[in-house]
Amino acid sequence: MSDDGKNFFEWTEFASDSESKDPEAVIQERQNPEIAYAHICKIAGTINAGLDAVPEDQRDTAEVYAVVDLFRATMQYIEEFGSYLRYLILDKDSFINEIIRTSSGDIRPLFEAFIEDELDEYLQEHDVDDDPDELLSSVFGYEAVQKGMIGFSEEDLEDAPPDGDLEDVVLRSTEEGVVPEGAEMEELVSDSVENARNKLKDIALFYLNFREAYNAVKHGNRVTVGNNTQFELENDEMLDNRMVLDEAIVEFLCKNSDPESDGEPYLLTIPRSILEEKSLDIVENVYTLYTQSYDVATLEDGDEINLSFWKSTGSSGESENDLIQISNPDSRIILPRSVVPKVIEDLKIPDETKIEWTSDWSLSGDTLEFEVQYETESTPEYPIHVELVWEQTEHDIHEFGEGQFNFNVSTDDLSVRQYLELLEIKRRDDIRTVELVFPDDDETHQLRMEDDFEPIDVPEPANPEFFEFVKRIGLATDTRIPYPEHISEKHWEVYEEYADCDLDSETAEEILSELRECGEEVMRSYVIVAVWEDESSSVDVDEDEPAHVEELGVLPGILNVSEDQGSEESERFPGEEYRTYPAGSECTSEELLDKLKEDYGGTFSELQELDIDSEEAESEFSHRIRFGEETLWGTIDQHIIDIFPVSGQSP
Repeated sequence: MSDDGKNFFEWTEFASDSESKDPEAVIQERQNPEIAYAHICKIAGTINAGLDAVPEDQRDTAEVYAVVDLFRATMQYIEEFGSYLRYLILDKDSFINEIIRTSSGDIRPLFEAFIEDELDEYLQEHDVDDDPDELLSSVFGYEAVQKGMIGFSEEDLEDAPPDGDLEDVVLRSTEEGVVPEGAEMEELVSDSVENARNKLKDIALFYLNFREAYNAVKHGNRVTVGNNTQFELENDEMLDNRMVLDEAIVEFLCKNSDPESDGEPYLLTIPRSILEEKSLDIVENVYTLYTQSYDVATLEDGDEINLSFWKSTGSSGESENDLIQISNPDSRIILPRSVVPKVIEDLKIPDETKIEWTSDWSLSGDTLEFEVQYETESTPEYPIHVELVWEQTEHDIHEFGEGQFNFNVSTDDLSVRQYLELLEIKRRDDIRTVELVFPDDDETHQLRMEDDFEPIDVPEPANPEFFEFVKRIGLATDTRIPYPEHISEKHWEVYEEYADCDLDSETAEEILSELRECGEEVMRSYVIVAVWEDESSSVDVDEDEPAHVEELGVLPGILNVSEDQGSEESERFPGEEYRTYPAGSECTSEELLDKLKEDYGGTFSELQELDIDSEEAESEFSHRIRFGEETLWGTIDQHIIDIFPVSGQSP
């Protein structure tokens, strides 16, 4: 009976050996997966047949159309299997009702659930309470084996291969009802269910990747055949514009079915050999799973069926990285990886999902050029760090992702001139072309921006006039002046004195000399607090990790340390470290951290004046100063305050 309570075929009798048979059973029995598979095999075997009857100038086209017919039959076979599998998984009352009312739109969510490993969510949405693995075990017959509903002879069990070779074990049902036992059968079933999941994922991926091409075949035969031997690609991907093939191609005029696309057309181009090869590969997976699920569902007493068991591969089906898909909004081209331009191979993209490099840049009109170095750490010469993300699907079709280039930079690596240039790029909205110049490559690779170029982020200056002034000094003296993290009052006084003067080379050298003198006198201290869980005697601050680190900020000038706190050296040695022994504090670790966060400068001065008896101390603190090198803008010392608990106090 159907879901709406109606009996189908009330006026038609189905009979066998003069006995009436249930229409549901008869129709399901006639839905035999062997029929369509045999037709596909016939098509595959006759692709080159009958060409003598075709005009010579049309033979290549006729042959390619035979491959398209193979593809169409394959997609139809997948839909047939998907419809049948959906019926089994959702355990519907009427096979007839489901088979005539299930559309491709019903199959798509099931296939997407396989790809996203969300079968459990799919089942919940359809009020199916079964565990996904248990359900697949039931559909493909493994549950029946474990429960003894399908039995096997002792001889077959004895011939089963050892654990290391558990591939395609074929066991036949008998009337003896022997039930395999033990860990071996558990492994057989577990691995086989995992393998079935992987095959289902491959089938779903193929179908969803090519369903719009399938629609192009079904609706209006929107297919053309070409014998192009060279592609010229002019899109926003980083590719040479020449890719050569030596075979015919198939073009599908597709309609984008994405809800956000408004159904725009695009061309899907694929070589004839790839379409044929991938269609035949996926047909075997469909046939294997379809026949097994069908045999289990239609098994009657006394029947013999083949159940295939597999050793787990640990990954989903086909993992060959032999294809690449190149996309723009109007077209998608699937090509053998072997014809991809050399620059992609140089960047080792086929084996990686992300690559990094550093670069310098220049800006000319609306074109931004990057000079690339194959390094991962930026330098003052090549301060831009570039990350190229290679977005890919789970299997054999790889795509260039939109917005794939991520640029970032640290101001520590920038000169004032470079900083101002990046600031100009950040403010521009007319950059339309990005050019990439790679080492040992004579060609420049262009990326045309359809959307606004996403700028390299640098902070806005608080005093832009000061930066412009320093840039002029650098140009006049031919000196690379680094970006100033801190501008002191003395530096500002030099600027105010010379801001309006004419800059000849002699005056510029004089100003640069005065700026350097200011840098020698003015220094800063970057303060960090490290809170430790254990007492100071149990901690190695160089090797162990503190429980909490708090970055407090920068103090102007040198943060002095009193010399009566037990240090071996008090003199500054750039690049070295100065330490004090732990001293007591009347505050707990938590209280001391709070006071430092409120006013670390004043609290630090108070700490140096304290003289707390060790028995009265609630915590201990020590100082580490890592002396920085002197620069034009001053020296930044890193000052670390370590806080330790005492006598069982918690941090």
